[in-house]
Amino acid sequence: MPQLVSVRSLQAMMGAAYAFLAIVAVLRAPGAVVAATAIAMALGAYATGRTVPDFQIPSGRIVEACGLGLLVVAAGVAADLIGGSGALGWASVVMAYCAGNRLKAAGFGMAR
Repeated sequence: MPQLVSVRSLQAMMGAAYAFLAIVAVLRAPGAVVAATAIAMALGAYATGRTVPDFQIPSGRIVEACGLGLLVVAAGVAADLIGGSGALGWASVVMAYCAGNRLKAAGFGMAR
């Protein structure tokens, strides 16, 4: 593992994980309303998010930088795997919001 890790690359990886979990939840949850809400949340989070500066952190501090996000990913995995319709609705919206936010933080999309 490299000695230094880009914060934007961490944001991109977290965004990809959130997006995957949101897609799984949308596919498992019944109804177009869930999908429409998840898409709206992702677009809203992306539109209002901020891009973080691209700086490096020591590889030993990855968990410190992403700890809370990893807990949210774990909750999303649990909701996707064993959750009922309520949990899937929650997971689709929360994971979509987090995905939009993290992908904007990573610098994906159009530059201003």
